Amino acid sequence: MSLPLKLLPIPECWDCHNCGICCRGASVILNDTDLKRLRDQHWEKHPDFRRKRILVRAGLLGRRYRLAHRRDGTCVFQDADKLCRIHREFGYVAKPHVCRMAPLQMIPLESFVYVTLRRYCPSAAADRGRPLKEHLHEYRRLALESGAVPGPVPPPKLTRRCRRPWKETLEVAETLHQFLLDEQYPLVRRLVHGLEFCRLLERCRLRKIHGPRLTELLVMLRAAALEEAKPLFHERVPPSRRSGRPFRLIALEYLRLHPDFLSESSWGDRVRMLHALWIYARGKGRVPCFRLDFPPASFTELERPLGALTEEVMQPLIRYFERSAVSLRYAMFKGGRWSITEGFSALALGLSVALWTLRFACGPRPPEVADVIKVVMMLDRGETYAPLVGTLHRWRTRWLLDDHQLSRLAAWYAR
Repeated sequence: MSLPLKLLPIPECWDCHNCGICCRGASVILNDTDLKRLRDQHWEKHPDFRRKRILVRAGLLGRRYRLAHRRDGTCVFQDADKLCRIHREFGYVAKPHVCRMAPLQMIPLESFVYVTLRRYCPSAAADRGRPLKEHLHEYRRLALESGAVPGPVPPPKLTRRCRRPWKETLEVAETLHQFLLDEQYPLVRRLVHGLEFCRLLERCRLRKIHGPRLTELLVMLRAAALEEAKPLFHERVPPSRRSGRPFRLIALEYLRLHPDFLSESSWGDRVRMLHALWIYARGKGRVPCFRLDFPPASFTELERPLGALTEEVMQPLIRYFERSAVSLRYAMFKGGRWSITEGFSALALGLSVALWTLRFACGPRPPEVADVIKVVMMLDRGETYAPLVGTLHRWRTRWLLDDHQLSRLAAWYAR
């Protein structure tokens, strides 16, 4: 049984501006209709595609297929002008359903599906275009046509040790998204309030706390989280040395998703990545740019204060975190394996990574809106990137939360 589609209670805007970024590094999984349509197009007879592989298996043992990539990660059908060859030759309706539906996405909950935007698209990250409600009718038609509308899903865990029905799960999620929408505080304070709430909730024994008692507990934890956050901003203390290594390694994984990163599938690239891993783990000397045209910097220089960023510059980041919290995608994107507290912790860690990356990308100059949009695109890609949704990243995030380092990282890099 498919669920009804619903927009977020806060507005989103988007239109395609033909930048072609969605055709680079994306895994376009094909359904049976897509495969038949591609085979009927007879690309093997086209002079530009003879002896060229256009399909590859999705996974070593999988029976599904995806569109092939070139060595630089771009789709095999992307032309030099960044437009789609399928679209050019056969029209918009001939493209795979994933391509026609992007960058909109579905977040299934108990009784409905949120339709929201993936912000790896720069137009989505900047909220450039028409209101999303103007796209909903066409998106609904495409989703039903492709059979992509999901049915009801089980709720994620509240904490690592506790799972509850949807009503109580949504009550906890509501508390977190109230923190994120509280405009009397800057973004970093909102996220730290949420992190402190998650840390306190993880310490609670929830087995016998249900209904009104859970509501009372959440009210108390909300007030306690506000108090726990205050000392972190009275005196900004750097995170512990033992938290620096996992943070830098996480930041390196994110840098590979930056839109300016020039990927190349080769053994030399893998060797360079291993060398970069070793240097990031040490955290001393020059920071390897590793296929990024960033100004030279040392690890010490990336700890300097960034300075106050204007509301205009911060808006793409604010929109990203607000909409991630309201849609609950920080937990649902991980297939229900992560708890609410773990998913929110990973989401909030993204702010520290974003501010560290802005120091690296901008060097001595102040960040601009365009720089922040690129960082938002990077964070969004991380939500479905295997190294950042896997067991190791989950363990690192959990350890940083338990050791009270996530809040310190956020406060430190927001200087």
